[in-house]
Amino acid sequence: MKIDFNQDDQLPDGEINILVSASQLSDEVIDLLANLKNLSKDDDNWLPINTADRVQMQSIADIIGVEIYHNELIFYTTKSTYTTNGTLKDVYSKLQSHHFIQISKSSIINIDHLDYMETAFSGNMTAFLTNDLKLNISRKYLPGLKKSLRM
Repeated sequence: MKIDFNQDDQLPDGEINILVSASQLSDEVIDLLANLKNLSKDDDNWLPINTADRVQMQSIADIIGVEIYHNELIFYTTKSTYTTNGTLKDVYSKLQSHHFIQISKSSIINIDHLDYMETAFSGNMTAFLTNDLKLNISRKYLPGLKKSLRM
């Protein structure tokens, strides 16, 4: 394999153009193209969470849900729980394209971590998620959740 660099002043700042040349389209070339494509997606798969003493890089796939309580955002992940400041609206705008759905005024969940839902006494529902996490689903957000689940 030969690797070469060519400076192109026509490309905008921050843009990289990769051209893979081979005598034929082999399994090795297909694997290389897939790996390059995954590298460009990796930036979208992490969310920095500012905690009290550090910035925690969190895999979006491992985030089970996010809840706001007063001014504190609580991130529930498969390995830990992180508390930070911010708004649920800002977090939801970053996570919306990654299978997250708002289930109440104060909570969003990752649909990939939803195990099941049960009806609660008040007419609302409860979402049972990975790691035994339970979050309330309000009636206002239930139609959107059902649509996301194709119910």
